[in-house]
Amino acid sequence: MNKTIITTLAAVAAFAVAPAASATNFPVGSPNFTATPGPNGTISGNFGNSGIGIGTFTDTFTFTLGANGFGSGTVSTSSSMLQSSTDLDFTSVLINGSLANLTKTDGGLFEVAFANMVPITALQLNTLTVNYVSRGAGAYGGQLTFIPSATAVPEPAAWAMMILGMGVVGFALRSAKRKSKVRTTVTFA
Repeated sequence: MNKTIITTLAAVAAFAVAPAASATNFPVGSPNFTATPGPNGTISGNFGNSGIGIGTFTDTFTFTLGANGFGSGTVSTSSSMLQSSTDLDFTSVLINGSLANLTKTDGGLFEVAFANMVPITALQLNTLTVNYVSRGAGAYGGQLTFIPSATAVPEPAAWAMMILGMGVVGFALRSAKRKSKVRTTVTFA
């Protein structure tokens, strides 16, 4: 009976001091999330978190881009020993709600999540969400890349300019044809 009471009290005490789940938002430009523009509208970014306490966490990295396109990226963590204070376990990684592939090696000492060609919508808040459990001093890091999608259909203003341009070229050819109405006659002796 005493053993049951002690076990129950220990469980209640552990539950009372256990950290609650925590959520953190990191907008692009914060120390935890940087981005660098590249050629032709491409963008590369780095993100991560370190010195994470004990508990279950959700970190959300947010960004808005000026063009539609596709994003790809990876996030990884490693530990020297399973269940040590530096051990961090991913529970899921999502980019705009799309679940990234999660791979664990060496029993979970090394974990990597990756996604490729995820649609990124222009002028909307896009998100990368990392859900994980940390044992006291966990860390993770990753990188993202973005490439704008090629626009196959011109916008209405571009159509108007093309039609106007074709009209001007047609008018110029027709005017040149009228001015050069010179008859050439060939006679044989």
